Amino acid sequence: MSLEVEKKYLNPNLQGVCEILLDTGATFRAHHLEENWLFDTPDRRLRAANILLRLRRADAATLTAKKKPDAAVLLDTRFKVLEELETDVADPASMRGILELLGYVIVFQYEKIRATWEWQSCTICLDTLPFAQVVELEGTPESIERTARRLGLDKLEPSTVNYLQLYKDHCRDLGVPEQDSFLFSETQRNAALAALREAEDGLSPCAVFLRPDFPGA
Repeated sequence: MSLEVEKKYLNPNLQGVCEILLDTGATFRAHHLEENWLFDTPDRRLRAANILLRLRRADAATLTAKKKPDAAVLLDTRFKVLEELETDVADPASMRGILELLGYVIVFQYEKIRATWEWQSCTICLDTLPFAQVVELEGTPESIERTARRLGLDKLEPSTVNYLQLYKDHCRDLGVPEQDSFLFSETQRNAALAALREAEDGLSPCAVFLRPDFPGA
């Protein structure tokens, strides 16, 4: 398994970060709406073993398994470090059926809008969720720290938890019960898809964040 090293930065100004990326000469890769399904056994054996099994559909579909490294791996607690296996999926509906046939069930579902960039060996993800906006950096510890300084993210609150935990923290802070999903409303989804179509038509990738109906605007 390869090691995934990442760090999140909470409550950024995504338009401002996007403009810095343009000025820095970063490479824009993609902008899409993601649908994610987390699977586990009915008795949550994967969760007990600190394993995440996720089916994701965006421009393409992937099946991903992640787990915490064993104690022999030296970890830097400033970052989230996971062992990861990932493969492309040609038919996500069939893959979901296979997982369910094997006894797995969907335990959580979530959506986000993600813009992906690359700069100096670091992957930069500008993420809009139904309840928050986040920048996620993935690379080496050195490239993550360098990129965070260049984008002004080092002044923001960092996080090493996953989006499911961020959602739970959000619900706790608001004093509302957790659900088994966080999804965009139909209005938000339609606005996001319209914004993505505009971006595909050649507008600046930062333009989506200027739309007053864009989620999180």
